[in-house]
Amino acid sequence: MKIILYVISILSIIGTLLPISDNKNWFIRGQAYFRFWYLFSNLILLGILLTINPLEIYHYLIIALLFYSALICLRDIIPFTKWYPKEIKDCQIKDLEKNLSILTYNVYQKNDKYQPLIDLVDNLSPDFILLLETNKDWQKALKSLDKIYPYQVKVIQENTYGMMLLSKFEPLEENVERLTDKKIPSIDFMIKFNDKKVRLRGLHPRPPIPGEALSSKQKDAEFREAAKIIADLPSDEMVIVMGDLNDVVWSKASKRFKKISKLKDPRIGRGTYSTFPTYFPIRFPLDHIFCSPELFLAELTVLENIGSDHFPIYVKFCVV
Repeated sequence: MKIILYVISILSIIGTLLPISDNKNWFIRGQAYFRFWYLFSNLILLGILLTINPLEIYHYLIIALLFYSALICLRDIIPFTKWYPKEIKDCQIKDLEKNLSILTYNVYQKNDKYQPLIDLVDNLSPDFILLLETNKDWQKALKSLDKIYPYQVKVIQENTYGMMLLSKFEPLEENVERLTDKKIPSIDFMIKFNDKKVRLRGLHPRPPIPGEALSSKQKDAEFREAAKIIADLPSDEMVIVMGDLNDVVWSKASKRFKKISKLKDPRIGRGTYSTFPTYFPIRFPLDHIFCSPELFLAELTVLENIGSDHFPIYVKFCVV
């Protein structure tokens, strides 16, 4: 029985420590997704082993490593709880004209449930809609939104990396960029709102999973290039980055993105807001939101499942 406990403990320790390395292998990087579950396993195993008092030194070494592993998990998780200070402050202003709302949704290219999204847009009436995995079928199905959102950037592709940004506001600038892969676009879109320049960027890098990419090189490079561009923007611009970034919010790549871009995460101090997958109770926060620290948060909600493998996210910022 003790041997089984030791083997499980070593596997839990290894799974916790693997993502600390800079190795970009999909399996190693993927272990970071399971921080919550590794925390539980480390603590449970730690509790069990503390009730056993053998003389072997390796027993106490495993206990020490389990304790260290649990601390690593807590370090990553605690910022995404209500016990941690918020990076983006709550909006205290009730003036609705200062609110800028965004709906972002990975539609799942094969999904043909178009009407639930149209109904959701009618209900929320967001100022912007960022849609990912949009192909010709989705473009055709959402034609009815053109009158409400006259300003659009559409990158229609059949490789699950299509992207659409629909806006009620006329852009000062709009660009489609392919930062690290010709097949993977990102959208850059800037408006003027309440006399402030607000730049939105939509991202959807390649996930490090078999069938897509066996390493996180492209995803990490996309993070890095986008962060550098944002860091070089004029100081009078406010920036919002959103999209399915195919990485958890506490990963090394996400932390590096924040450090370089100097953007903040409105989820810190509030929750993880997990969005994937819709079909399984264990979920991960893969759809990200980063923004300039000058913005205030009025609302952040993960919405109900409307047909995709991702839940939609609705966010509302105060621009003052």
